[in-house]
Amino acid sequence: MLTKCSFCKKGECIKPVKVEKKPGKAAAKIKIEADGSYFQITQDGGAQKLEKAKITLNDCLACSGCITSAESVLITQQSHEEFYKTLAFNKTAAPNEQKLVVVSVSPQSRASLAAKCKMSVLETAKKLTAS
Repeated sequence: MLTKCSFCKKGECIKPVKVEKKPGKAAAKIKIEADGSYFQITQDGGAQKLEKAKITLNDCLACSGCITSAESVLITQQSHEEFYKTLAFNKTAAPNEQKLVVVSVSPQSRASLAAKCKMSVLETAKKLTAS
């Protein structure tokens, strides 16, 4: 769970906590609690609470991490694997538990399919929408 960006109020900031780098350590392990608080796990198994990072407008404008992370979430949610999982789920789920699947095909993709199949764009569109 990442903190909301206080400037754009849209994306998830990729800089949610401040971790002090200590010499001799390669990486820090961070545990995120259900309430959104962050803890750094020490080598002896203890946990040290981390303070949330203070992000300036300059940091925000220079980062573009919220755009990057939002795009990666959308790509993950709209992948072919998720599509196949949803179709498989709908085959076995009760009618009231099935998920609605909406698919859109861009005009350029329809034109490319028409050219590949040696059909008109209208014929291709009709075949794509036929059930």
